[in-house]
Amino acid sequence: MLGLATACGGGAAPPTPTAAAGAAASAVPAGSPQRPPLASPAASPSVAASSAATPTAGSPAEAGSESYEIQPGDTLATIAQQFYGDPTQWRRIYDANKDAIGADPDKLKVGTKLTIPPKPS
Repeated sequence: MLGLATACGGGAAPPTPTAAAGAAASAVPAGSPQRPPLASPAASPSVAASSAATPTAGSPAEAGSESYEIQPGDTLATIAQQFYGDPTQWRRIYDANKDAIGADPDKLKVGTKLTIPPKPS
């Protein structure tokens, strides 16, 4: 049993990180998130769109824009999918709402009202 305890690190110095662990940590890309749309436990997007999306007549935003109130489980990608049919258009929504969203587009607050720019042509 002595050989097993010694071989398994019994009383030995803690293991040192390997190059593979460092490579895995550096393989994580920094920057904008590109998440696939996630299924929400809330109502389907078509129901949420009809109840939460309303035209913003007379607002200072671009003509043709709509407003949307963030629901539980929403991400900018799911909102972009809902309004544009393309989750990669999330940055368009983020750029129009940086003041309301803040510096981190992953930290959406339920109840925040967003301006949804018109669909790109």
